[in-house]
Amino acid sequence: MSESPLKRLFVQASHYSLANLFTGIVGLITFPLLTRIFSVPDYGAMSLISATLTVSVAVGKLGVQHSIISYQSEMRAGKGASTLQQFFSTTILGMLGSGLFAMLVLAVGTHVVPARWLGDPRLRGLFTIASFVVLVQVLESGLINFVRADQLTSLLMKYQVAKKYLGIPLILFAVFVVSRTLTAFYAATLVTEAASLVLFWSVLQRRVDWPRFQAREFRRPLYLQMLGFGVPMMIGYELSGIILGVGDRYVIHGLLGETPLGLYAAAYNLCQVVQSVLLASVGQAVMPLYMQMWEQRGEDETAAFIARSLRTYVLVGAPIITGLASVGPLLLPVLASQRYAAAGNIVPWVIAGMVVDGANSMVGAGLFIHRKTRRIMATTLSCAALNIGLNLILVPRVGIIGSAIATLVSYVSASVALAIGARRLAALVMYTSLMHVHAGRSAITAALRMLIGAPLYAALIVFIDADARALLRRLGGQFRKSARDPQAL
Repeated sequence: MSESPLKRLFVQASHYSLANLFTGIVGLITFPLLTRIFSVPDYGAMSLISATLTVSVAVGKLGVQHSIISYQSEMRAGKGASTLQQFFSTTILGMLGSGLFAMLVLAVGTHVVPARWLGDPRLRGLFTIASFVVLVQVLESGLINFVRADQLTSLLMKYQVAKKYLGIPLILFAVFVVSRTLTAFYAATLVTEAASLVLFWSVLQRRVDWPRFQAREFRRPLYLQMLGFGVPMMIGYELSGIILGVGDRYVIHGLLGETPLGLYAAAYNLCQVVQSVLLASVGQAVMPLYMQMWEQRGEDETAAFIARSLRTYVLVGAPIITGLASVGPLLLPVLASQRYAAAGNIVPWVIAGMVVDGANSMVGAGLFIHRKTRRIMATTLSCAALNIGLNLILVPRVGIIGSAIATLVSYVSASVALAIGARRLAALVMYTSLMHVHAGRSAITAALRMLIGAPLYAALIVFIDADARALLRRLGGQFRKSARDPQAL
């Protein structure tokens, strides 16, 4: 009997969740350390570099990683015009070339732009180190997406956890022992990224079923075909999505400076740890599954699977928004120090935007399956433009909270299918109730809100959801049966 698609989603999502959990634990440990080692302006500079790295890596990939997910099942099934080895070799060689180009553009570009654009004179040297990270991460993305396309989630989990746990000690040694500077931090990051890539490559090449890289197997027509699908996805979906996610950093840096940017980045990073542990796994696992289902089982089963996956995601995402919205402003100064307490009020806006954005792989599944890249491009570009426009309007007037509001509005605009009134009502009622719970100390208040929030949300879901009520009735019937006849179990 074959495994159900939804069960496979939960199994694979659990692998991603475990990886995100273990890396998230490291994040929770290093987050208070880094916010205390570096000043708030330093943390703002780190945020600016991180945003630029994200953009540069996306450009360096040219959207080819999307082509891997889209075409891998076709190649494995022997339906494509090229072999799997040609597909793999073409992808890696192409990403090596585009990654080198992106690295050079970043390294040279940050040395020729006017100094006033950067502000901090250290940024030129830091961007030079970071440019090498771009090349490494572009190549790593190619390997990771081949692993994702083959649904080797257990292997990917082990790699991500090992990379984090082996790299963090090196980075902490660099900043605690060698030099408490951003230069030491990014030099250690580069060493970690490069060593991890070499190790990952060697492990994959030892697998019997893994395609071997041969430069002579590069196929120009195949690469152009991959670019034809990938470049519009890069521009219209990935790059525009990145602008949605990090474009506000440049607005804050330009209008307010590094200190407000450091405050914003701290709150954003706290939300990102929570989102990566609890929700990102679903988005990582679901797209390869429904792509494969579409090839093997057809439209009806794929549509039913996506609908159930999205519904489950919403049911899990709502309490995450309300829970962190209530405890996040109390948690941020505890983890990051009181220097960052002023950023607590943006946590609810940021986590809400992240949860909404995480549903895009399911909300837009039909567009991804049918490769409607122009429509994706038009939608995401317009929302990215909306985000930048709202940032330029709101940030000068209300500060960093305006940036968080702008991002949420833009994410909701891009994912209107998530506007399910009953779910939003549940989240709103829960949040309103929790905000009336107070205690003498912040930690006690946070704990009380979490303890009260879980059963309250469960009660609301049972009230508004038919499936939840049916499950409760079945459990109640089983309980009554066992009470009458203890041996019935």
